[in-house]
Amino acid sequence: MNVAGVVKDWLLITFSWSIIKDTVTPINLFGYGLAFLGVAYYNHSKLQALKDKEAQKKAVQADEEEGELLDQREGEGIGEKRDHA
Repeated sequence: MNVAGVVKDWLLITFSWSIIKDTVTPINLFGYGLAFLGVAYYNHSKLQALKDKEAQKKAVQADEEEGELLDQREGEGIGEKRDHA
């Protein structure tokens, strides 16, 4: 079941409790709270993984740019040595 399905279930339970006056026991409330914590943890983990992936991409790009700059500097240095010799 995906997260949207869980949210839909919560809305259905809230509707049945408030409009239809269905009974909600303490064990039901515990289960709903546990489900809420699970969804919150899932979203937090997914967001962290996305942030880590973006940071890793930026680090790789920075390394590549640094390598290109070093290659350019080395190329210029070799050319200068040949000109002066």
